[in-house]
Amino acid sequence: MTRTLPYGVQDSIKPLLLRNTLLCSIKKMYLTVGMANLSKMVRNRSLDGPRGAQEYLRSIINISMSLSGAEKLLNEIGFKAKRKNKTNFVSAANKKLRLAWARKYRQLTVFDLRKWVFSDRTRGNMWSSDSESFYWSDVPGTNRPHQV
Repeated sequence: MTRTLPYGVQDSIKPLLLRNTLLCSIKKMYLTVGMANLSKMVRNRSLDGPRGAQEYLRSIINISMSLSGAEKLLNEIGFKAKRKNKTNFVSAANKKLRLAWARKYRQLTVFDLRKWVFSDRTRGNMWSSDSESFYWSDVPGTNRPHQV
């Protein structure tokens, strides 16, 4: 496992990576930095996000801007500058079920899959041959108001 670099070294390497400097030449400049660290920085795209935009503006274009200003700039352009706090939890049992379902229906095309809408317990064929949308449930009488 690679060690993390000090923040000062990371901040000095980021402008070089933005200018597409070769990794071997960066390694010659900073002897303590390994190729694994450099390739990890390139792979993980550690330059993305508001801090990366702030670094880019400061190093390349010589514009100093606060982090909140960089976030506002990215939001105005259309990028979501904040990271998502919650992630979807997928348990090991659910992973196995999802993989089994995917293997069972892998012969279906995208066009076939677009005909179906999947929710908790209800399946609906939205565009059948007669263009009628209908719903049914595994347990009778469990349709929710948005499913009727």
